Amino acid sequence: MKNLANNNFMKKNILFLILIFGVSATTALAQSRHFSAQSLGMGGGGTAYMDGYHANFINPANLMLDIHRPKTTIGFAHVGARAGGSLANIAVYNKYLTTGQLIAGDTRTNMLNDWFGESSFNRRQMAATVSVAPFGISHRRSKQAFSLASRVRVTEDFTINKGMAELLTYGLDADKFSDPTPINFSSNTVAFAEISVGYARHIMNLPNLLFAKDIKLFAGIAPKYLYGIYTADMDFNSTLQMTRGNQSSPFTINHQFSYTLQTIGELSQQLQAYEVAYNNDPDAAFKDYVDYEGEDVGEAQATGFGVDMGATLEMDVSSLPVPLFMNANKTLRLSMSITDLGSLSYDQSASNSYADGEFTYEGAQNEDSFGDFFDNLSDSLQNDVYGNFDSEEIDAVKYNLPSMYNFGASLEMNKLLVALDYGVGFNNNGINSKRSVLTLGAQYRFFGFIPLRVGTKIGGYGSAAYSAGIGLDFNFLEFTVGASTVANSANNGSSAGVAWSGLVLRF
Repeated sequence: MKNLANNNFMKKNILFLILIFGVSATTALAQSRHFSAQSLGMGGGGTAYMDGYHANFINPANLMLDIHRPKTTIGFAHVGARAGGSLANIAVYNKYLTTGQLIAGDTRTNMLNDWFGESSFNRRQMAATVSVAPFGISHRRSKQAFSLASRVRVTEDFTINKGMAELLTYGLDADKFSDPTPINFSSNTVAFAEISVGYARHIMNLPNLLFAKDIKLFAGIAPKYLYGIYTADMDFNSTLQMTRGNQSSPFTINHQFSYTLQTIGELSQQLQAYEVAYNNDPDAAFKDYVDYEGEDVGEAQATGFGVDMGATLEMDVSSLPVPLFMNANKTLRLSMSITDLGSLSYDQSASNSYADGEFTYEGAQNEDSFGDFFDNLSDSLQNDVYGNFDSEEIDAVKYNLPSMYNFGASLEMNKLLVALDYGVGFNNNGINSKRSVLTLGAQYRFFGFIPLRVGTKIGGYGSAAYSAGIGLDFNFLEFTVGASTVANSANNGSSAGVAWSGLVLRF
């Protein structure tokens, strides 16, 4: 009877594990990694060591980890922020824009080539994410663990191409834009809150293997309810061509353009009201109808669901002959997770404003009339291009969460923790990237309660970054900080991040 009971127990646990990873085959839509003060200080990983309620967002299986801490953790006001991307090229900025050079001629050409490359079609991105976890709690038992965590995220993602940068630096230069040149940019803003409920359990013990003994398999899942606060998505594509004027022909601008703007709530209603007014009176002033003040921010603009899931193998490898730690207890953890599967549908007064056309403007024939030319050009752009659009109501503005595959390993040896993580994003939303990322980190606990953390990140949405962190981390209380920055942004742009643990209590 005992063997039968054990077999039934194992079958239930295996079924639970298969269910967790089976869901990913049907729900993956394509998080940038969640980071605590600890994980950011160690490079930004955490798949194989981030425990407590933070595990909900990186690997729920880690709710089962017993890292010499009490069973219950409560946290308040965790804050983290990250920004960066290929557009944030500090190396180019410092080389050309802080040395007093005149940005003209070869200097201007070399600067744009260093920043964007040779082609006017090349794009560069800048993104920023702010994450706040107001409250979280986790409780671990011998065979299972539970957690509840909240989080608010705001992400801004902005992209421009080299042609747009050329327009900003050359101005209306007919020689530069004598051939059609792409002028493109896009912008996406999204803000949402989430409530995550985590569950993990000890699935089984595995047989000893070579140097490894006491091998345990943990699995966890954290479904979450998503509450949309705000979103707006802009995509602008165009070509620009100019013809220099002379005594017999005017200076001419030809601008073929196509753009879409998806919005919700108050801003969407204002844009639709302006469209109606413009169709009745082409002299209608945009500012009289569109004056968005964000009064609807905080209201429920969208709902959705997501899930984070993962598994961790934990084993005793004390027999490994590691120099300086020959007689130390050693714990190895191998983990994998899939994070931020899900999407949001912003369906409150959602609309799509769009335009597709060609704008031709003929102006000055001589220098004396250039002042009037530019005054009239500004009015024509507002009325004939950007102000002349159509709007349609749509069911919703959909946002796919920035999902990731995460793989990690950590080795704990008394006061020293070393970790390696590998991740790859399903999409390029926010600071997420399809470009794979590798992080390396270490933590040493001086006197047992002062963690000194260092790490590095290679790949992802920016150049190689370096991290550090410090603070106080007792068994019953944590108060720590972490920071990350890029030393050389020449190849893939800069990035920076900061995180504060808030107040963490354990008992």
